[in-house]
Amino acid sequence: MPMEVTKAKAMRCDVCGRLMNEPLFVKTCCNNKPKAFCSRQCYEKWRREWLRNQEQLKTRARSIL
Repeated sequence: MPMEVTKAKAMRCDVCGRLMNEPLFVKTCCNNKPKAFCSRQCYEKWRREWLRNQEQLKTRARSIL
């Protein structure tokens, strides 16, 4: 599950590309560097897509075995 990170700096949102003043940072177990989001809406949009991809990887691994 993604984890929120504090005290990190970025200038643009990783989802929509907007400039931001107070970004929201999240780090996942799969990525070593945190992702920056301009709002909770962008974070939720990215999280839904990330979880969908994780589920697809899980079901694809089962079908191979």
